[in-house]
Formats: sequence, C-alpha cells, structure tokens
Amino acid sequence: MSETIYMSPQQEKFTKSSRSALSLYREYAVGDSSYAFLAWFELCSILGANLPGLAGFGLRGLLYPSLFAKCGKRPAIGRSVVVRNPRCIELGDRVLIDDFATLDVRGTKGQMKLGSHVSIGRYTAIVSKDAQIEFGSAVNIGSHCRIASQSSVSIGESTLVAAYAYIGAGNHQRGDEERPLITREMDIKGGVSIGKHAWIGAHATIMDGVTIGDGAIVGAHSFVKDDIPAGATALGCPARVL
Repeated sequence: MSETIYMSPQQEKFTKSSRSALSLYREYAVGDSSYAFLAWFELCSILGANLPGLAGFGLRGLLYPSLFAKCGKRPAIGRSVVVRNPRCIELGDRVLIDDFATLDVRGTKGQMKLGSHVSIGRYTAIVSKDAQIEFGSAVNIGSHCRIASQSSVSIGESTLVAAYAYIGAGNHQRGDEERPLITREMDIKGGVSIGKHAWIGAHATIMDGVTIGDGAIVGAHSFVKDDIPAGATALGCPARVL
C-alpha cells in the first residue's frame, strides 16, 4: 500500500496534471497567450537571455519590449533574467533589471507594473500569484530580495529596499491529521503597502497586511507584522516604533 504524498496546490497542478507537458509549460511561461507568442518568447530567450556584455544588453533591449504588455524607453535587462507571463507585466521608461533577477506572474488575475527608473537588483525575485504588484517611479530594490504576494504589494516612488528583504510574506494555516499544512491555502490578509521615500533595511521581513507610511524607516533584520506610521523609525523582532 503506497503512502499518501501531500503537496501544495501548485505542486498538484504542475506535477499530477493529465495535461501535456507543452500545455503546462505554456501556462507556466506565458500564461494563456497563444502558442505563436510562446514560440516568439522562446526565440527571444534563446537569442538574448544569456548573451553577455554590451551585445546582450543591446539585443535584449531590442527584442524584449515586444514581450511585455507595455514597455517604456530604453529598458536595461541583464543576463539570465527570468520573465514569466510577460503579457501581464508593464515597464516604464529606463527600467533596470540586473542579472539573474526574476519577474514572475502566475494565474489569470496577476499583474505587475514597474514605474520609470525602477531598479531591480541581482538575484531578486518579484512574484505575483494572482496579485497586483506596483512600484512607483525610481523604486530601488537591492539584490537577493523576494517580494511576493497572493493579493497585492504597492511601493511608493523613490523608496529604497535593501538586500535580502522579504516583503509580502503570507501565513500558512496550521494543518492537522486530515489536511497537513502544505495542502492548505495561504492565510491572506490584504497585501502590503509601502509609501514613498521609505527605507526598508537589509534582511527585513514585512508580513502580509502591513502598511508602512511615507518616509518611514525599517531597521535591518526587523520583523514587521504591524503598521508603521509615516515618518517613523521602527526596528526589532517584532519591529517597534522608536
């Protein structure tokens, strides 16, 4: 008698489906876009994704704008950037996406909008799981960050997020003998809102449902589970306003 294997809803969808591998890959890579668009997406990736140096930046700047729902002037897209479901992603002018970053939109309702002059650091992942993610102009996200949501994340203009920050973390619901934790839906609390001109320190974690006001500062390694008012400085685990 085989032992029951418990998986998350996404694992179930992509590893136990009876659909063809091509159909599953299309959904994962380009959502519900056509197979013709998938072919163009693959060609752009093959030609440009890993090309180094100035030639790589130039070719990606030429090819990749056609993949996005909207793309402003002169995007700078680094090597080995992962883009999923680009038809649900909008870029403003002169957006900078460093090497090995990820822009990932999943589901039919997900959308991602990056304003002009936004900078996304190396190895950072921005993930929309049927969520609305929007960054104002000149938002600067450091390297190795993860910003993910199943509802929404908004970050106001000229806000700085330092390296290794984790924003939008949802809560798993406690499991039991009948339904282990991994199989349960996430506990969603309405998303994260960060105002303009704020500063999120390195290794900070901002939990789902938190609002951080304009000009606020969150200290490094802080765990934020409650709102922080505009102009305040907060730090600690859990973070408290000084």
